[in-house]
Amino acid sequence: MTSVNTNVAAITALRTLQQTNNQLDATQGRISTGLKIGEAKDNAAYWAISTTLKSDNKSLGTVKDALGLGSATVDVAYQGLNKAKDVLDEIKSKLTAASQAGVDKNVIQAEIGELQKQLVSIAGSSVFSGENWLSVNSSAVDYDSTKKIVASFARDSNNSVTIGTVDVSIGNVALFDSSTVAGTGGILDKTVNLRDANGRDLTIGGTAVTTGNSSVGGLTAENATGVLGSSFSDGGNITGGVAASAGTHTSTGAPATVTLGTTGSLDVTKLKAGDRLSFTVTLQGTAQTKTLTYAGTTGYVANSGNFTSAAELATELDTALGASDYAVSQTGGTLTIARTGTASETLTLNEFKINDASGTLRLDRGFIVNPAAGTGTSYYAATAKQVETRANVTLQTAALSSTDKVNFDFAVGGTSLKVSVAAVGTDDATRLSNLLANLNADAGFAKVATASLNGSKLVIKAASAATVGITSVAFSDADGKDKVLAGSGFDNVAQKATATSDSFTGAIALDADDSISFDITVNGASTPSVVRIDKALVDKTLTRTTGQILSAAEYKEVMNAALQAANITNVTVAQNGTDNTKLDFQTTTVGTDKTIVMTAAAASKGGSLMSVEKMDISDAALTKLNVASGADISKVLSAYIKVVNDAINSVTTAASNLGAVASRIDMQKSFVNTLMDTIDKGVGGLIDADMSEESTKLQALQVKQSLGVQALSIANQSSQNILRLFQ
Repeated sequence: MTSVNTNVAAITALRTLQQTNNQLDATQGRISTGLKIGEAKDNAAYWAISTTLKSDNKSLGTVKDALGLGSATVDVAYQGLNKAKDVLDEIKSKLTAASQAGVDKNVIQAEIGELQKQLVSIAGSSVFSGENWLSVNSSAVDYDSTKKIVASFARDSNNSVTIGTVDVSIGNVALFDSSTVAGTGGILDKTVNLRDANGRDLTIGGTAVTTGNSSVGGLTAENATGVLGSSFSDGGNITGGVAASAGTHTSTGAPATVTLGTTGSLDVTKLKAGDRLSFTVTLQGTAQTKTLTYAGTTGYVANSGNFTSAAELATELDTALGASDYAVSQTGGTLTIARTGTASETLTLNEFKINDASGTLRLDRGFIVNPAAGTGTSYYAATAKQVETRANVTLQTAALSSTDKVNFDFAVGGTSLKVSVAAVGTDDATRLSNLLANLNADAGFAKVATASLNGSKLVIKAASAATVGITSVAFSDADGKDKVLAGSGFDNVAQKATATSDSFTGAIALDADDSISFDITVNGASTPSVVRIDKALVDKTLTRTTGQILSAAEYKEVMNAALQAANITNVTVAQNGTDNTKLDFQTTTVGTDKTIVMTAAAASKGGSLMSVEKMDISDAALTKLNVASGADISKVLSAYIKVVNDAINSVTTAASNLGAVASRIDMQKSFVNTLMDTIDKGVGGLIDADMSEESTKLQALQVKQSLGVQALSIANQSSQNILRLFQ
């Protein structure tokens, strides 16, 4: 429609042209800025998100810079530790050289002194941006043992910002700590306790420790040796005698002499304390009997009974008979009793025997003659010996099952014989009868001996002219595992060895330097093991921090932990059943060879104190520290080497920790870079213009603009034509 009042076509063309121009302006703006959202009015939500992300990315850029700074600081400290380790290696080498005999330690100390100065220089120079982690003062007001390196920036859904850090503990990294507070110090200037090669504290070579615990909690300096009960090595009670001939000699023109032959040598070590050696000699029809009592102690003292050899026994016999009338001598397994100075006399040895303290005749002590008839020089007749248990044998039904075994070690004629038999039955008498039958049925046993019963006592008799004895008895189950059978009536039964301490009285409190130690030898080991108890072990075992042991029950727990720490697995500790203030150390297995010997129990307040920084091996310094003898010097140098070696280990650990931190920082730097790129990409996806799309739009809008101008021109011309009608 064409109107006189309104040019609708022109208005429409104008409006379209205006819209095109607006779109063209927007497109040209996107192309010129590269952004499709450059202002909040473009898209308020996306603009707010992108603005926040851009801000966060700037913070991440700062984090990246902080990580670079932290990485450099860590690297400087790491390099310092690495160089310090090289110097410590040199010091250890010098100390090892000083251990060689004939080396001038003063010259070596001069070298060590320079190396110690180099360590100070390394620690003092390991600085980056004012940070020194190797030389610190932990008592300074601004000191913080944990250094924080800014490592991350994060914003959560509530717009709360979190700054993450990589924490580095420099308390275990510092080489030197100038703090004067007791107990502080770096790896190289902190004093540590000196110990010898066995782990015992040294009281020389450093500054003495004056305070601490002095109680061993009942452990004696020479503790009890594990006891198996009555020794059976003597063969038990003897009920059978031996027929032998009297040693009679009638001399003509020479003093009378009688010779006592023996079974082998006169081994006095077979004697037991309290044994009585009795002998009777008859001279010209007049008999005299003499008795010696064996004391059982060591070290020969005339007429004391503690002779230690056959020759010393001969001297004792000579004194007993009268040194002026007789001369007694010993050669090998023979004793000779000779009259002195009188000829044409008849001398007879009627008896020479040994009884134990209870009066029982002993045939197993190595020598005896109990002549019954005949003459000659053979003092042992072809009569078998026998051995009988001292007590009635009891094989309790509750203790032994039908599959259990009784294991004997016999000694017959000097030969060892092992026999293992069952003792089956529902009552003790049946078990004992079956034990006897099974013994005699054993082919190996039957060749050399026979077994019989004297009431409920077991009697073993040699089959021929030979000595016989029961060396040991053990009990085992079907799997061969040892069992303990109390009150069996046998001597020397295989059982657990036990060593008992003295009473635990009061309480023990160990500080960081204190220790309790002792040597323990188990089952005849060639060398003792050192057991050590310190505060750390006590606190770990009893779950406390005071180092206190308040009772024998707690001491038992600590002692078991100490044995385990010393790799002693064949001993356990329990409270004594009779007196629970005492501790019983007991082998875990049974056997006649089980023993426990505890020695050198000692409480230490801590070894003398020394640090790598203060170490001085010059003659003057060692003398001042009470290191005088060659043995002491060797101990101290060995302890110094250990101190340096421990410092090397600590430096290595510290460097490893810093290396791990450096690796984490590198990974975090890589992650931050990636994160920043990712955020940039994400922001670009939100606000960046698509240039290909916008370029196409620009061309289209430019064409549309041109067409709009033409349309508007045409519309305006149409109005002019209408106006001409009124002219």
